[in-house]
Amino acid sequence: MAGRNDRAIADALQALAQAVSNNNRVEIAPNWLERFQRNNPPTFQGGYDPDVAINWLMEIEKIFNVMECPLTQKVRLATFMLTADAHFWWEGALQRMIDGGVQLNWDNFKRVFLEKYFPDDVRSQKEVEFLELKQGNDTVAEYAAKFDALVRYCTHYHDEGGERAKCIKFVNGLRPEIKTAINYQEIYHYLTLVNKSRIYDRDNRARADFYKGAGGPMRAIDSSALSKSKPYTKSIGDSSSKVNNQSSVQRKSQSPIAGKTSRGGSEGSVPRDNCFNCGKPGR
Repeated sequence: MAGRNDRAIADALQALAQAVSNNNRVEIAPNWLERFQRNNPPTFQGGYDPDVAINWLMEIEKIFNVMECPLTQKVRLATFMLTADAHFWWEGALQRMIDGGVQLNWDNFKRVFLEKYFPDDVRSQKEVEFLELKQGNDTVAEYAAKFDALVRYCTHYHDEGGERAKCIKFVNGLRPEIKTAINYQEIYHYLTLVNKSRIYDRDNRARADFYKGAGGPMRAIDSSALSKSKPYTKSIGDSSSKVNNQSSVQRKSQSPIAGKTSRGGSEGSVPRDNCFNCGKPGR
């Protein structure tokens, strides 16, 4: 009797264990790899291209946010997309993390990934490039695109209070005429600031193009037309010539030898003094 009861208890426990096991299999999380691949995650091959590396990491994290992916799955899913040189790098990095007792989580993966493909000297270079960024000859839209691409490397602009600092930096990089029109408004919402600056720049460029056009009131005057519009130039030259000619004639008429011809003299000649002895002309 006791043997039969023991066997019944054992069978019951085995059945209970099987039921629990079946329940666990039902409650297992869905196939995260399949869900992950539905979002067309990019692959990363490695190589030295910091921009490609940081863009890949941002795209992967964006997919994780949409999926609401659990932390326990992130490293496995992200490393699945590493190919070529990046795949071999990860095999070595993973072994070093295990040997060093480093916990395998998403934050530690990002740390070792950035150390390899986006080192500190590159980040510092990007920060300097951002601090020196000016609009120059770009449109506000082009300037804003460069601004957004570089500001992501400056983490202190992303925390609380960073919005105001980012707006101040953006305004200081604008061209003087746009900065003068925007700065006094004290806009500290970044998207609003960019839109107002972009609209002002667009309208200002359209106004300048209109005035430069053939129908604009500020049309440039042709230099040849300008020279033709000075009728006094020739008259001044003519009157000067006439004055000079008249002066020359007057001097000739007053000259003591003017009109001299032969010994006997001629009309218009100046008579000589009479001789004291004979009274005849001559010396």
